[in-house]
Amino acid sequence: MSEQAETAKVDFAGAAWVDAARGVLEELVAEHCDDDTRLSVCEVFTDVPAKVAPSGTAAWYFFINGRSVTVGTGEVDDTDVKIRADYETALPGARTVYTPEIVAELSSRPPPDVQGDTSIFPAWLVELHNKMALITA
Repeated sequence: MSEQAETAKVDFAGAAWVDAARGVLEELVAEHCDDDTRLSVCEVFTDVPAKVAPSGTAAWYFFINGRSVTVGTGEVDDTDVKIRADYETALPGARTVYTPEIVAELSSRPPPDVQGDTSIFPAWLVELHNKMALITA
């Protein structure tokens, strides 16, 4: 990701944010994944500001299949993990860079509305979160 892209702020879960997440994921998958890697996630946010999603709901997903990744907007049901949260509740966390201490603290709290087993997440996935936190408006 270019330095300019890292400093430009984009609305959480908006189209530009999802495009940025695609670029970050492509880099991470190229660096960390092998031909056997499989992971899919969908995140759905409710009560979203109209400037981000006029419908009031924003959703995005990604599918990692080996060394390739597909990223898109919208809600899909055929993912390993699906997370649903209120936008304003999720926003502070989306802007927080996770340190090992924060990750430990979060693991002791009740999870948000999650379908699936987040223990399958590879350790490098926190890099996606942290890179996106730096550009999340």
